[in-house]
Amino acid sequence: MNMRTLCMAAAFVTALATPAFAWDLLGTRDVRDRVDHDSISLPGTRSFERIRLCAYERPVHFIDVDVHFANGGHQDVPVRARVQPGECTRVIDLVGDDRNITAVSMTYEANTRRRGVHATIRLYGE
Repeated sequence: MNMRTLCMAAAFVTALATPAFAWDLLGTRDVRDRVDHDSISLPGTRSFERIRLCAYERPVHFIDVDVHFANGGHQDVPVRARVQPGECTRVIDLVGDDRNITAVSMTYEANTRRRGVHATIRLYGE
């Protein structure tokens, strides 16, 4: 493979990956093996149109997500999806005018059978 072909291939791959950089990391949570409920709080006043949750280290079965807004409202989203490590939930579109998120609560079950093993959940917003 010559250098020009290699450079064009690298540019093509970079162009495909660019939209992923539009997602901001909003918070993380380490989780253990059992059905549990956790929350990620977001300080400040930034508005988002959509969110997604990603699993790392181990699979996570997301059951329900509840997004809380600064105006006192909330949006309940039944996710019901098993997310493999390195993958994310579907994009969750936020409804309403005031999308200033204060917290995202989630009900999940992590698949971490061994002692001392955990999964990491990362919350991204756009």
